[in-house]
Amino acid sequence: MIFGLSTVVISSCEDLLGDLNSGITREMLVDTWKVEETPGQYKSDEEIYWVEISEHLTDTARIIIYNFYNVDADAEAVLSGTTLTLPQQTIEGGYTVEGSGEIQGNKGNEIIWSYSVDDGSGVSENITAIFTRLTF
Repeated sequence: MIFGLSTVVISSCEDLLGDLNSGITREMLVDTWKVEETPGQYKSDEEIYWVEISEHLTDTARIIIYNFYNVDADAEAVLSGTTLTLPQQTIEGGYTVEGSGEIQGNKGNEIIWSYSVDDGSGVSENITAIFTRLTF
């Protein structure tokens, strides 16, 4: 009897984790996300704002993040499993950004980001941000 119960519990846990273990698709990330960004040398207060994530039109591994860093500019990230890589790029306004994010939650409802931003001065600011999906 105990063996049967433990099999059910293990199977149930595997079902809960199944979405992330099998990989996240770009389509799963398309949504509006709330961003909570830590303060740094360029931004003195914690900042909360919104971004939109959509699929890249020509590259099936990439997404577009609209309003990245809350400067009304778009950044591109590459999806691989549950990791998003933000390759070094200069976005509108002259900001050079790069970093990575890890998709978390049983439905991929959160992305924990670590990235650097250079406003063009040659000095980089390290940012930690949490993206939380607004719809589930």
